[in-house]
Amino acid sequence: MKKSIQLVTLALTTITLSSTAVPVASAFADTTGTSSVTKVDYQSMNSDQLGNIVGTYDMNNLTTEQEDVVNIYSTQLLEELKSELLQSAPTIETTTPRFQSRAALGLMARLIAKYGKVYVTKTLPKILYKKVTKLIGKKVSQAKFMSIWNNTIGVATGAALESTISKGLQSCGVPKGIANTAATIITTAVGILV
Repeated sequence: MKKSIQLVTLALTTITLSSTAVPVASAFADTTGTSSVTKVDYQSMNSDQLGNIVGTYDMNNLTTEQEDVVNIYSTQLLEELKSELLQSAPTIETTTPRFQSRAALGLMARLIAKYGKVYVTKTLPKILYKKVTKLIGKKVSQAKFMSIWNNTIGVATGAALESTISKGLQSCGVPKGIANTAATIITTAVGILV
């Protein structure tokens, strides 16, 4: 009997202490504006976890901490996208392109010559959209992204591709900084295919 009274007393004491400690800790977190998750914790998360966090941000009003998280997410996204593009690209035929010189080809024309028009105009933009969708938000549908992508077919350089994609995303309401980040990720990843 004495042992059960001690256990009940211990349990009640624990409950009482934990119920007073938790509100104090959360009130402190609210007043200081800090998160219990540190930058190191963000770096150890996978891109899906970070994407879910980034997806909740108001991209027009990012705090310094949120910008850090977006940067970490962007870095992870780029590495995953490079890997996925290399795996998804069709095998390259050894025939030479019909064009006179590779220097005369634009960036997108080289991609089409190397991987085929169907891959570059249909498959590739779907892969790219799937990766950057959490970053650019719900403002850009897959169909709209594919339209932006297919408007870049005539570009000659990676810088022109980046600029065209960024402007297209901005026209859909994506903030300039986020549009530039997404365009840089896409252009860098596509660059490995050329």
